[in-house]
Amino acid sequence: MTDLELKQWLAVTTNSRYQWTEDKVTRLNGRGALYYFGGEDGIYIRIQPEGELSVGTYEGAFPHIGEACFTRKAVVACDGFDQAFQRAIELGGQQFLQDMFSSKPYQPLFESPASSGMEMQTM
Repeated sequence: MTDLELKQWLAVTTNSRYQWTEDKVTRLNGRGALYYFGGEDGIYIRIQPEGELSVGTYEGAFPHIGEACFTRKAVVACDGFDQAFQRAIELGGQQFLQDMFSSKPYQPLFESPASSGMEMQTM
């Protein structure tokens, strides 16, 4: 990992102290969805592709959520991903809903050097 990549991951992790954040890597790898809030230590909502919803806490997300240790607090079997996502919205409340569907783009916490074409981009 380069210094720039480390700074980018740390910016994403730090940003999750203030808003719910989706781990794009989980979705892109076809492993469902992972949403988290709290910085290096916090809470998470995980949805498996078949619809299992789990919620709990995580610790040690340094430099990113992929390094965290997760502790499940509750698991709910739903009838598919869509129903589990609906339950996630209910559990996360208004803050979750705003953070997931806000039109405001993610604001990086630092400026990156000249564009190399390899920057992290939000979706």
